[in-house]
Amino acid sequence: MKRLTKCCCCASTRTGTLIIATLGIILSIITIIVIWVAPRHQVSFTTFIFDDDVDRWLSDNEVPRIILTINLCFTILICSLLIVAVNKRRSWMMLPFVVLGIVLAIGLLISVLHTSITYYLSKEDHVILATCILIGGLIYLCLFLYLWVVVFSHYLDVRDEEERGRYSKAPYRR
Repeated sequence: MKRLTKCCCCASTRTGTLIIATLGIILSIITIIVIWVAPRHQVSFTTFIFDDDVDRWLSDNEVPRIILTINLCFTILICSLLIVAVNKRRSWMMLPFVVLGIVLAIGLLISVLHTSITYYLSKEDHVILATCILIGGLIYLCLFLYLWVVVFSHYLDVRDEEERGRYSKAPYRR
């Protein structure tokens, strides 16, 4: 895979990685606030695993909100770790973000496909909504993967720097 040298054609991958980690923290905090402030009738959580009675019981006991909040807290922790890793130039501290990013990309793809197919197959006519979810979700997935590649490129640069030594000669001048 070819590494990126710039983020959005103007900033270094280091700066891009710091911006991505900061945005991850900010968006996670905003999402936690929205999850707990939004009225319950406007936000619905379903598991698709259990029947309606279990889903209703889980939703009444705030289980989905608690699970999402815990996941977002871990995202804040991993993004904070990424900021520390970039500043200290430690590749092993970037690995949780790199792994989380690819797992989230796979989960996002499955979620977008599942949601759009569910709307396509529903008895009511939701073709326009399903198409918007599919196209919007795939655009969001491409943006997410680009940002992940920025972080991964910086991870590879830091890892290579650690392997050859921070102040040693360039590999082609040995």
